[in-house]
Parts: sequence; C-alpha cells; structure tokens
Amino acid sequence: MLLRRLFTRWPLLVLLGALSGQTGMAWSEAQGQLPADQPGALAARLHQHRRDEAASKERAAKRFLLEPAGKTAKQDLYDVHHYRLELDLDPTAEWLTGTVLTGARVLSPSLDTVELHLDTDLTVSAVRVGNTPCLFTHQGGILTVTLDRAYTQDEDLAVSVDYAGDPGGLSFFWSRADGQPMIWTLSEPYGARSWWPCKDLNTDKADSLDVVVTVPAELTVASQGLLRSLTDNGDTRTFHWHSDYPIATYLVSLAIHPYVQWSDWYTPLDGGDPMPVQFFNYPSHLPDYIPSYSLTVPMLGTFALAFGEYPFLDEKYGHADCQIGGGMEHQTLTSIGFDFEDLISHELAHQWWGDMVTCADFGHIWLNEGFATWSEAYWAEQQYGRDAYLEYMDVASYFGPGTIFVEDPLTQPIFDGGLSYDKGSWVVHMLRGVLGDEDFFAGLALYRANHLYGSATTEDLQAALESVSGRDLEAFFQQWIYGEYFPVYALDWAPGPGMGEITITINQVQDNGPIFTMPVPLHIVTEHGPVDVTVENNQASQAFVVEVPGPVLGVALDPDHWILRQVADQVTEPSLDHGVLLVNGVHWGTYGTEISNAYEGQAFWGDTPIRFWDVFQEPEGGYPGILPAPLGHGAVPASVLGRFSTVIWVGNNHAGDLEHWKDTPILSYLESGGQVLLMTRLPYYFLGVDLFRYLGLDRSYDQVTLNNCVAQAGGLQDIPFTGVQSDIDVFDGNDQPDLTVLFKDTVSFAEPRITGAVATPLEGGTQRPDGGRFAVLCGRPYRMDSLALQKNVEVLLEQFLLEPYNQPVVPVPGEGGPAPLGAVRLGQPYPNPFNPRTVIPLELGTDTEVNLSIFDSRGRLVRTLVRERRPAGSYRILWQGLDSQGRLVPSGVYFAHLREGEGPGLTRRLTLLR
Repeated sequence: MLLRRLFTRWPLLVLLGALSGQTGMAWSEAQGQLPADQPGALAARLHQHRRDEAASKERAAKRFLLEPAGKTAKQDLYDVHHYRLELDLDPTAEWLTGTVLTGARVLSPSLDTVELHLDTDLTVSAVRVGNTPCLFTHQGGILTVTLDRAYTQDEDLAVSVDYAGDPGGLSFFWSRADGQPMIWTLSEPYGARSWWPCKDLNTDKADSLDVVVTVPAELTVASQGLLRSLTDNGDTRTFHWHSDYPIATYLVSLAIHPYVQWSDWYTPLDGGDPMPVQFFNYPSHLPDYIPSYSLTVPMLGTFALAFGEYPFLDEKYGHADCQIGGGMEHQTLTSIGFDFEDLISHELAHQWWGDMVTCADFGHIWLNEGFATWSEAYWAEQQYGRDAYLEYMDVASYFGPGTIFVEDPLTQPIFDGGLSYDKGSWVVHMLRGVLGDEDFFAGLALYRANHLYGSATTEDLQAALESVSGRDLEAFFQQWIYGEYFPVYALDWAPGPGMGEITITINQVQDNGPIFTMPVPLHIVTEHGPVDVTVENNQASQAFVVEVPGPVLGVALDPDHWILRQVADQVTEPSLDHGVLLVNGVHWGTYGTEISNAYEGQAFWGDTPIRFWDVFQEPEGGYPGILPAPLGHGAVPASVLGRFSTVIWVGNNHAGDLEHWKDTPILSYLESGGQVLLMTRLPYYFLGVDLFRYLGLDRSYDQVTLNNCVAQAGGLQDIPFTGVQSDIDVFDGNDQPDLTVLFKDTVSFAEPRITGAVATPLEGGTQRPDGGRFAVLCGRPYRMDSLALQKNVEVLLEQFLLEPYNQPVVPVPGEGGPAPLGAVRLGQPYPNPFNPRTVIPLELGTDTEVNLSIFDSRGRLVRTLVRERRPAGSYRILWQGLDSQGRLVPSGVYFAHLREGEGPGLTRRLTLLR
C-alpha cells in the first residue's frame, strides 16, 4: 500500500515523460521482474559501478597519501557547529575566490589558537574572528589562526578565512559536459580541505551548513539542503543552499551545469507532507534517465521501512548528473555518473549508512560501503524476490586476502572493491543470517538511535547488535573484520548413534586463515521430509548428533548461502540407487506460465519416476501439481547427489541458478558413474573447462537465436519451438570417439552447429562401469514442444543413459490397495519374460526392514535392489537386468527374493530373453 501511495504526487514527472514520448512509469511495468537475463549482465554492471566509484574515491585519496594531514592535538579543543561557504567561481579562468566562516564552541578551559585543514595550493589573504583581523600561518596543510584573545570553555567563536586559488585536481573539477561548463566536487575521503578550510574530521560534524555560490548566469548550482535564495546579478547568479542537519565535511558538494531540473515527491511513512526529490540532469540525458531515476521514490519507501524514516526528511533527496565514475553519496544530493538501478539504490542507502551515521574514521569505511552494497541486494530482494537477493550476494562474493578494516587509512588504500564493498556487504548479510531478521533490523535501529547524525566504529555496531540479540559477536567481528579469508567446509555424516539419529561431522579444511566460529545451517533430506537445524561450529573437526524422522538421503551445508564460504564437496561411495532426480534451475517469477506449463506437461521427464529438487524457493502460487514435494533447495549436496543414478538439470543462467550448479559436485558425480542430462540455454557458462573436457566437445561456440532442433541420432525426433529461442550457445563439430551428436541447428550457419550431444566415457565411472554419461541439450527447454521434448528425454534416458538403473522403491499410491496390516506381498513381475527391464510389485502392511535381491538359477546373488526400512504402502521396483557391477546379465532364469526382517521370504521367477 505504501508504494501505491507514493505514485500519487508525480505531476512534473508525468509531464516530462509525456513530452519525451514516455510515461516515466517503467518501474511499475517492470515491478516484480528480475533485470534482463543476459549472461553475466548483472555481474558486469555491479562490478563496473563499484569499481568506478571505488577508483574515483581512491584517486581523491591519493593526494593525501603523499602529504597526510591527520588530526592535530588542538583540533580536539573545539567543536564545529556551523560552516558558511561563500564562493565566487570563474570557470573560464578556473579560479575560486572565497570566504569560509567556521562557527565553533570551545571545549577546553582555554583556547587561543584554532587549527583548520587547508591545502597549501590555496592562498589565504586574511583571517578574522568576528570582525577582528587575526594573525595566521599556513604550512603543511594546516592553517593555524591566532585568536584575538584566549576563549574559555563553552564560548562560541566565528573564524572567517578569505582565500583564493585553483583547487582543480583530485577533489574539485573544472570540466565540460555537452559542450558546457561542468564544475563538480568529490571530497571523500580527505578532499574537502583541497577547496575550502575546515576541520576535516568525521567525528566533528557541523550542525548546519550554508553554501552560497556565485557563477555565470547560464549555470545552475546544486548542493546540500534546500535552496534559500536565487539572486540574479545580471551576468552572474548567486545560489544559497542551506541545511540544518549535521554533516561531515566530505559530504559537502557542488554540482554546477546548465541543468534541466525536475522533481518527484516522497510521502513519509506517517503520511505527512511530501518531500521533494529533485533531479538535476544534463539535457542530453533526458528522457533516457527518467525511468531509472523514477525508481528513487519507491526505493525511499523500501529503505524507510527497513532502516527507519529517511533521515533528512525536512529537506530533500536528489541526484545531480556529473562526470564521476560511479556515484558519490553527497548528503541530500547524490552526484551520479550513470543511471544504473544498482547505483541509485547504493547511493540512496548511504544517506542512512554513511551520511546519517558516518564511519568515525576511514579505517571503518566498510560501515559505509559494505552497508550500501548490501542494500543493493536488499532492494532487489524487496522488488524481485529472494532469488534476486542471492544473485546479488553471489556477485559480491570475495575470496581473496586482506582485512576489511583499513589499519592505516592515511597510507593504505581505503576503497578496496573486494574488501570494503563486496566482503563488507557479506558481513552485513552474514549478520542478518546469524541474528535473524527481527534482531538484525532491531539492532540496526538501535545503532541508528545511538549514533544519529554522528559517527561510529565497528565496535559501536557490534555493541548495538549484541544488546538487541543477546549474542556474543566478538569472534564474528574479529574474524570477519580484523581477520582474513573464509572457511572451507567438508561435510560427512553417518546414521546413529541411536535410533532416529544422525551424526554430522563438519571439518574446516581451509589452507589460509583461522578456524572460524560460526552458526552453520544444515538441511537434512530424509524420506519423511526435510529437517533444518543450525549448529555452532568452532573447531577444525566437530561432530553433531541430530534427531531425524526417518532414513536420511543426504545433508546440505548452508544451502541458502548465509556464510561466505566454500564447500569441499565430493561424491564418495555413491549408491546410485534412487533413480532420477529432476532439478529445476528456471526462475518461476521470471518465466511464469512458460515454465509451469512445461512442468504440467511432464516435458522434462515423461513417464519416468522422479524425485524433485529446486534451486529456487517455492513459487508464490505453489508448485505445479504434477511435481512431488522438493527434497531441498539451492545446490544439491554430494550426499544427496550420490543417491541418484541420473540427474536431469533444467538450467537457464538467470537469477542465480548457475552458481547453484557450480556448487553442486557434478564432475565428481559423473566420475563416480552418475549420469547427467543438462538442458539449458547457455551451456557454455555451465560447462567450464573441466566439463567441456569431460564432454569431449570443442569449446568454440556461437550465441544465436536457434532456428530449429533437428535430430541426429536414431530414436530421437525433431523438437518444434513454442517461443523464441534467443541467446542460445551452439557448438562446432567434434571427432571425439565417445561423443555422440544428438541434435543440430541446420539453418543458422552454413555448416550445421551442434545443439545436443552425449558423452559415453569408455572407462565408465568408478562405481558404475557403464555410467558417467553426460548429455547436453542447448536451448530454452520451457520453449520447446512438451510432447516432443518428453519423448526425446525418454529415449535419452533409456537408450543413451541406461536409465532406470537400480531404481529405488517408489511409492505408487493406490496401486493394488494396501496390504493387510502386518502382511508383506511380492506381486507378479511385469513384463515377464522381459527385455531389458521388469517391474517387481511390492506391498508392505507395516513399517519394516526390507531386503529384495535377485539370484541366478544356481542361487548366486546377482544384485540387491532394496535393503532398507520402508513405511507401509505399495511400491514398485525396476530391475534393468544389471548385476551389482552395472554389467548386463545374460539371458536365463532369475529369482526375485523378498525377505522381511528375519523371515523366510517370498520368491518370484523371472525370465530374461536377450
């Protein structure tokens, strides 16, 4: 309801949109949809704006790495409460003439000198206290003013400095845009002193600010707060901006150009008077920037709900176009170089985290940049869903060395994209995971309240979060802010020690860094449903006993990626006895009825019995009725993967499914003898070097819109399309002996290109001699004819992937009715005689231990099909005519023998005719 209300006050915005042939409502049309699904588009965009912003700020810092001027002892003796900047700017001569008044209150018993930061490149002509001229010295970046007398504690004084010069360089810029003058500033971290005298410390914010600037008449000056007056002087104009909110010196800015101005309006959470949201655009940027800039008001509402009301509500928020790389969060008016949605959300979030609460010094810069980077993901989550949030966080993953805390910001780089921005955002994300949303957002509210319009350190944030949650976060902050690297987990599990229990062992196997202390979420997949627990892990090897409701299929560590970690996951001792696992990697919200209809039509598996896994969360309207309940979400852990003989993965490379594929040990699974059918539009990104090598397919590829999908192997049929097959990778030919081409696009190129292939390793897999087969189908499977696709999948499974293989006991509801309580029945196999497979019906009247095995006519064990405890119900077991080594057995008579517990057992005769 809030966002709907925010759109009620847009008269000027709608007018501008109408003049430009647009409505300015692109946000509402795109609401609820993820950004464009071009491969790597999100990562490229985020990396560009963060890299550009970090580079711009780091360039501004370099000057002071050569001639640092930190806090002087005497600067602790007074507190600034007001700055007034009166500047006359001549862009032709590139010359600044100014007077800056600093209003302050004395903190010490006696004060006879005031020390200000000011670059020696600027020339000071006079200094006054009130109206009294004073002596001064200006050396080493410090302006020392000898006061007219000794001032005592709590007295106020006003120091005025007349100065002039060319401040152009790394923080003040004389430039041009669209052939017109463009004057702008970027003062973070230590650049304010390069164009005006000030106490350039984050810990002493002025309570109010006046910026009075005179420029040639054709120019517009944009700055902090509200415009108090605009005076026409003939050839020049004077703009007077005023702010009554505390402000750090590096957040004072100028943006000067012949701007086109327009406004939107933000309605506060309490329904009070709307606040202006002002935009200062290059004329050439209109109307292109209107749709993205129009996201600002909805973002204000979203962040206000999460972080508390916009902190400068009595004044304004806005953007001013300038030639910055990325953006800069100048208070109430962001300087911005691009119209990226992510950049807009990043800079807006800084108004809370950086402007309202400012890092006390730039060693704690992550409190600004980490929170703003995380806020990009939070906005995406609120607009596009949880999967979009996880995609943003995945892009921000940083696994390199270095501490987030900058130990010496005067001599070391401050704006490290990997540490201050990306890893800093993961700290915020992990805190959310550790504390849960209620305590996390309550902790941020306390952090805000404790340091409102002031400055803070990492320890201040820690104290607020500990106070709200009652948790000891000392180890967390020490290892993630002041330590390096990340944990690498290896997971193992075994039944027991008691009935209904499982022992899970977590090993930390990282080569670098300490042993991490973290709550580790575990997702346990059982036959009777999932179990989610969180364990406190603080040792190199640590075992945990967890109660479970039934037989365990597998365990996933941190399936929702709450920890910046890696998992050393390998498929070991796989049983490969649970048939087909269908994995969905297509985002439900993005592809809507296309993907849902494909599932309803059983397009991806046909009549083959399946279990289901979804890398995404359940769609809002629930799953298509044809699908069984998912065994889990996210990446498929090795312990689950190794249970299944074949995996069908429906991929897409959009909204984060690719990373779940990468986190699933596919290569290890194939090498053990598991089999994979991958259907996706962008297989190049899924395969990587190792899987390309395994597949035996040439890595040279083209990305096209497919025209057709023509069968190349016996038993397959051409697949018609039901929608546009855009952005599809196709591959060149290959002469590998174990590669079979399945489909080709015969139209897009002079030489047909491969769109489907299967590798049949001659040596098979370590646990299945005829396994390890890997098939790839290129295209958007949800835009393929369902009937044609399912028929082809059935052929692929039976002829090329030899599925079913040691099929599990699969419930068949209602088949033959339940057995009487306590009874066990072994039905007549069908077909019988058979070739190549037969189905063996089984009915259990109670929960019992089942052993179903195949023996030859001489009584020798051929294969054990089932050996486990099963609940009461009707089942069917498929035997593919394979022995325990996965080899085809010869024609002959065989016996299916069922034993319940220690009973004598039941037997059925089977005849195999090859």
